[in-house]
Amino acid sequence: MDFNLSEQQIALRDSAQRLARDVFKDKAAHWDRAAEVPWENIKLLGEQGYLGLIIPEEYGGGGANLMDLVLVLEQLGWACVSSTMYVFSSNVHGNRITQLGTDQHRQTYLPRIASGEILPCHAMSEPQAGSDAHRMKTSAVRDGDYYVVNGNKCWISRGAVSHLVLVDVVFKDEEKSPKGLLIIEHGTPGFEIGRIEDMMGHRGSPSTELIFRDCRVPATNRMAHGDFSASLMSMSLSRCCNSAIALGVAQRAYDEAVEYVQRREAFGKHLADFQGLRWMVADMAVKLDAARMLIYRAASNATAGFPSELEAAIAKTYANEASLSVVSDAMQLFGANGYSAAYPMERLYRDVRGFVIAGGTTQIQRNLIARKVLGRRKY
Repeated sequence: MDFNLSEQQIALRDSAQRLARDVFKDKAAHWDRAAEVPWENIKLLGEQGYLGLIIPEEYGGGGANLMDLVLVLEQLGWACVSSTMYVFSSNVHGNRITQLGTDQHRQTYLPRIASGEILPCHAMSEPQAGSDAHRMKTSAVRDGDYYVVNGNKCWISRGAVSHLVLVDVVFKDEEKSPKGLLIIEHGTPGFEIGRIEDMMGHRGSPSTELIFRDCRVPATNRMAHGDFSASLMSMSLSRCCNSAIALGVAQRAYDEAVEYVQRREAFGKHLADFQGLRWMVADMAVKLDAARMLIYRAASNATAGFPSELEAAIAKTYANEASLSVVSDAMQLFGANGYSAAYPMERLYRDVRGFVIAGGTTQIQRNLIARKVLGRRKY
C-alpha cells in the first residue's frame, strides 16, 4: 500500500494549507463566537473550486478523487471548522447525487453545487430516530406526479442555509413501504425551517429542525438508486471526510501545544523538558499518525463511488476518538490558558467533540465493524 502523494496532490494540499493559514485562521474565532455563517469564505471556496472538488468535470467539478478531498479537508479543518463543513457537504452530497441520482438530477444540480451557487445538505435524523435510523417516520405518499411529504427532521447540519435537501423518507403505500431519498428544494410549499440549535461547536454551520407539512415534491425528485441501503452505504464517504476534518483540528491543537511547551517555563525550565509532558506529546504524535494512516487507507482504496464501509468505520472510530484525546491533552498542556477563550484550544475542543457524534457515533461504528467481522447475530 503506497501512501506517497503525487505532485498534483502535494500542490493541492499545499494550496489548501495556504488558504487555511493565510485567510481563514485569524477570523475563525469570529464565526464561532457570533454563530455566523462564513459566507465570504464559502464564496471564495466556490471560486477556487473546492466546493466541487470531487464532482465530475462534465458537471463543472474538479473530477478529483476522495484522497484529494481528504487532503483538503484536513488542511482547512486545521484553521476553521465552520468554513470546512461547507466543503464537506457540497462534495459529499454532490457525490450522492452523482452516484444515486438520475441524469436529470446531475445536470440540474451538480454544476450549481460545484460553483457554490447552491448548497446541499442531508436530512436523516428525526426526534425518535437518530442512530436507530430504521425508526424513521417521515412519509412520502404518491399523488399523481407528486409525492406528499409529512414529518419532522432534526439536527440537520446546515439545514437552514442550504438550498436543497436530500431527505430520507418512507414511501408509504408501496410494497413493504421502502425507505429512500427525495430531493426537496427550499421554498417548496409545505417545507419550513424549525428551531435552530444553539450548538456547542461547529457554530458557523448551524443545525436545525426541518418540518414538512403536506409538502408536494415532484415525483421526478426521487433518487434513482436512493433506497435506504444505498443511502446508508453512502454514509461511508461522509464518515471518511468527518474523520479528516477531526484530524485537522487535532493537528492544529498538537501544533499549538508543541510550540507552547517549548516556550512556557515552570520551576526554572521549559515544559518541554519534563519527561511526563514529553511522553504526552509523543503519545499525541502516535495517535495523529495512526489516525492519518487509517483515513488515507480508506480514501485511497475508494476506487469508485464510496469507500469500504468497514474501512471508513474503522477510520472514523479511531480518528474521532484519537483526535478528541489529542485536543484534550493539548488543552491540559496549556493549563488554565487552554480553558480560556483567549486561546484557540477551547474552541478546538468544542469543535472536535462534535465529530465523535456526527455521521454515526463511534459506538454505532463499532456495531458496524463487529457486524462485518462476525456477521449479524440474533439474541
